[in-house]
Amino acid sequence: MKLIEAIDPIVMQLVIVPTIVIGIGIMLALFTKKVYVGPITTMLLTLSYNYWYFTSFFPNSELSFTMVSSWCIIFPLISLYLSWIFVLQPHAIKEFFLPEPKE
Repeated sequence: MKLIEAIDPIVMQLVIVPTIVIGIGIMLALFTKKVYVGPITTMLLTLSYNYWYFTSFFPNSELSFTMVSSWCIIFPLISLYLSWIFVLQPHAIKEFFLPEPKE
């Protein structure tokens, strides 16, 4: 807990959490070869992070629907898009990173 408290909240919300939750969602989508697994996993991880965050840092407040942040909608949408690209369009990724040499 001390390690998490030592991290700047802006860095946590804008770099660490999105990278972890979206990355895990995309990895699971790649392993299962199903696009919908990525956003569902991302949404569950983001909701669980929100729940943990508000119960840890605001223990006396009541949990309400308003505590669900917009990240719980935005991260799964990003994960859906990236899962779709990685699972259904792998040839586009190969062409982007390894273009065929032009003669």
